[in-house]
Amino acid sequence: MFDFADPATLDLRYRGQGRCPTATGAELYYESVGSGPPVVCLNNFFIVAPAWRNFTSRLVRDHTVVTYDLRNQGVSSPGPGEHHFDDHVGDLRDLLDHLGHDTVHLIGTSASTLICRDFALRHPERVRGMVLTGPAFSPYGPLRMRLMAKDWLQRLDTTHAAGVFDYLYPLVFTDKAIERGGRATYLALREHFLALNSEAQVRACVSELRQASGDPALLARLTRPVLLLIGDGDHLWSRTTLKDATDLIPDATGHVIEGAGHMPFIEATEEFETVVGRFVAKR
Repeated sequence: MFDFADPATLDLRYRGQGRCPTATGAELYYESVGSGPPVVCLNNFFIVAPAWRNFTSRLVRDHTVVTYDLRNQGVSSPGPGEHHFDDHVGDLRDLLDHLGHDTVHLIGTSASTLICRDFALRHPERVRGMVLTGPAFSPYGPLRMRLMAKDWLQRLDTTHAAGVFDYLYPLVFTDKAIERGGRATYLALREHFLALNSEAQVRACVSELRQASGDPALLARLTRPVLLLIGDGDHLWSRTTLKDATDLIPDATGHVIEGAGHMPFIEATEEFETVVGRFVAKR
């Protein structure tokens, strides 16, 4: 388990497990560990597939936990031609087919909650339930996220990937975690981010995020069970936003993790795994 005060406890080693070709020409790196009902974890811009083993050690006891790098992220290839957000939805389908999983639970975080949403809309029969953590969508509309993405691209132009990390780091994590980790954790996570995400990769990911629909009406069309999971220090969500989102989604529940930020599985791993395990066990 990752200790925010000790960056050496973060395991990001690639173990060369598997490669999945996609229908559009990309190749996805994936890891599949454990046994039991499958749970698939989707990355945001900050993390890569190996990071999930730091936050799923309890979940893997009773489930098959699948993690993978999105196309053009980590050690997955980009595929030919221009990138589009919708490619990620097809990639997820191809990965499940490759692994032989007919139905799964999905865990999304930040930008990847949009991939989960769109996959569940397109292939509801393959989704048992979804845990959407610190979602990048809003029950009110997409303007705020689009303005933020525009700002990130401008920062890439002027301060490159390092500047984007420096801007996002104090937004993603709480004051408590940042003070506890100090300079050592900040520098370690910054180094990991820059080593695993080239400037071109970050630019492509942010550009794809701008292509994703932020229409709240899509949330009302979801038919699968949804757990909206946020930290009480999330810069995008409040308890009011959470209530409005759960009211909008037909079969949704919400949970707030105290003392955590945009990625609560990092700052409150034990509670994250407990809440997710409880949700998954009921479906």
